[in-house]
Amino acid sequence: MKKKIPFIILFIILLSYALLVGGTMPYFLLYTYSLFFLVPLIHILIILNKLNITVKLPNKSLYAGDEITIDYKIDNNTFFHIPYLEIHSHISKKLTKKTPEKIIKSLRPHELYTYNETIDLKRRGYYELGTVEVIISDVFGIYSLRKKYSSKTSLLVYPEAIELSNFTINSVEQMGELSIEDLIFQDRSRIANLRDFREGDSIKSIHWKLSAKLDDIIIKEYEKRGDAQVIIFVNNYMEYFKKDMDRQLEDKIVDISLSIINYYINQNIPVYFYTQNNEEIIQLEGHDSSDLKGFLEFLARFKANGNIKFNNFLMGNIDNLNKDMTIIIITPVLDKSMGTLGIYLKTKGLKPLFILALDRENNIGYLESSVDMGLKEEGIPLYLLDYHTSIKEALEGKNG
Repeated sequence: MKKKIPFIILFIILLSYALLVGGTMPYFLLYTYSLFFLVPLIHILIILNKLNITVKLPNKSLYAGDEITIDYKIDNNTFFHIPYLEIHSHISKKLTKKTPEKIIKSLRPHELYTYNETIDLKRRGYYELGTVEVIISDVFGIYSLRKKYSSKTSLLVYPEAIELSNFTINSVEQMGELSIEDLIFQDRSRIANLRDFREGDSIKSIHWKLSAKLDDIIIKEYEKRGDAQVIIFVNNYMEYFKKDMDRQLEDKIVDISLSIINYYINQNIPVYFYTQNNEEIIQLEGHDSSDLKGFLEFLARFKANGNIKFNNFLMGNIDNLNKDMTIIIITPVLDKSMGTLGIYLKTKGLKPLFILALDRENNIGYLESSVDMGLKEEGIPLYLLDYHTSIKEALEGKNG
């Protein structure tokens, strides 16, 4: 603004002189000086109209933790020089929550300027990428006009599945077609692996012929078979997530859910997934690895926005479940009413299992003290994971 003051004062003087004195020369000076203002404005308006900006994103599946490069092209598609060009990308800000440094350039006629940004995708989500804003000034700094170029591109960032080597699976029928963890369902006609003896191994598992040949004790590991099915219920009732401002706990629940889904699908065990999206009941199912993408796409967009109280939601979706199904309940809250519901599921012949996800640092989620003891007495497993707890260590370290 300070740069403009002398020009404005001079214009007022010339205007006053022309109005008071009149004549050819005063108006000639006024009109000439007016062109001094008008020409730079027309110059900038033409450039803004013709300036072309394109944004290129990676054309591949993206996961939380990936590093991506965003390419920008700014094309001065005019015969005019751009003396001052300032570029602000709100796209990277949308992804990182950080304001990037502005870029200042000058461009020759028909010059193409390219640059890129490298960004770490910190979290999963669906991102409408927003705008790139440019500010153009004339050579005298009289005018500064800005324009926003909207990008119609969106970005879907999948959560990353944590690979589990084992987790609880209950079988429906003893001699079916699916590997399970319960030793009681070993199919002793099928050897899965051979290994060295470890303390606690059964003498019945010794491979006597091979042990004699190698002069060492070799143990036979059998395939553990059973027709298993897993139902996962995720509690995303919005009232429990009001203090989850950074959506940390929401992300933790997504990572837990996906890791379990991925584990069972890799075992060729059918997985059924239930949660809410506002008032809509979401039901997904997967039987093999080709079904994983459907879970990824939903969990990338997952929000803690459920409108139905979770106990009511759960009770409304268990009527048609088969006896001996494993019911995994992932929740940020475990109170007496929910613990009682878990015991009720067990009396119906189902196999409930609770995973409690908390964010103790921000005081989000809770476990009523008496519930833990009650579940133990009923033989109902409970996994407790804080936001900073390793999912892999927690779920592999406690099986049943």
